[in-house]
Amino acid sequence: MSNSSTTTTSSLSTVMVIKQHLQGLLNNPDTINDALVVESIKDALKRLNEIDMDKDLLGQSQIGFAVRGFKSHANAVVEGAARALLRKWRRVVDAEESSLHVVCTGRAAQALQKFRERLRELERDGKPKPDMVAYKELRRAWTPFPRHHGELEGVPIGVKLAGRGEAAILGIHQNILSGIDAVKDEACYAVCLSGGYADDHDNGTDDGTVIYTGSGGQKGKHQVSDQVENAANLSLITSVDTADPIRLLRRTENGKVGYYYEGLYRCTDYTYEESVEGPKVYKFTLVPIPGKSRHSTTVQDAGVKVSGTGSPSRKRIASKMLMKQEREERKPRR
Repeated sequence: MSNSSTTTTSSLSTVMVIKQHLQGLLNNPDTINDALVVESIKDALKRLNEIDMDKDLLGQSQIGFAVRGFKSHANAVVEGAARALLRKWRRVVDAEESSLHVVCTGRAAQALQKFRERLRELERDGKPKPDMVAYKELRRAWTPFPRHHGELEGVPIGVKLAGRGEAAILGIHQNILSGIDAVKDEACYAVCLSGGYADDHDNGTDDGTVIYTGSGGQKGKHQVSDQVENAANLSLITSVDTADPIRLLRRTENGKVGYYYEGLYRCTDYTYEESVEGPKVYKFTLVPIPGKSRHSTTVQDAGVKVSGTGSPSRKRIASKMLMKQEREERKPRR
């Protein structure tokens, strides 16, 4: 039996055990709110969140039916965890189904083909960092120039890509080694959600809002120092005022290497606060643009104009002023 088959069988067995446990708890409504039972539910949902799910595993186990029973639980943590899991799994299913029909067209398709051909050659020759080498060799001829915010011709929302190099050659996100695709003194072009920061959050709201952690201050995937106003973080701060669209790339959630192009978002607000590990980080609110993302929503309540750059809302101006005041206070006194 192959390793992948063994892993799938093992994961299915684990999920089925958890499913039976949750169903047993649901069958005893008189104790469903007891403190020990609530902790048991939390632990089960946490374990499910740590399992790499795909469409087949979700279908075979039917685990969604068990988790759905906790969507209206009296405990807010249980309710939130159940709803977050169901949203996460919905994205997994939608992504796998949509990726079967979503492909690049025109010049974008040609660029992707050229990149993949060159990547295979470099991998066959044993070259280090073949994706970066292939991108560097081909970008002048195939990556859209000049750079611009927003949609890219021939690159549809929902297209699945094998790696960051493919996203770079298409112009979606051109900084292979960073989560934030930024150019000094310009608004952010793109961000990548890959689970690199503990403070990232994109499962908590039904409208698709993403809380994206800024760049810097990490060592060994732990936040060890305060983030600063580097070029990447400043690009997202600038985006709050300009309202330029930001392309969002998301790593697949089923454990397989790959990324989905999620479409266009706007950065509507940001904070500078303590992270879950202590040091301060920037947290940027990214809202999907209606009709331009896989998870479209209205953003009128966020004070952002959908079309055009417009002028910053009062909320954003106030936020900007507060951030400026905080920056001044953090500067060393002479």
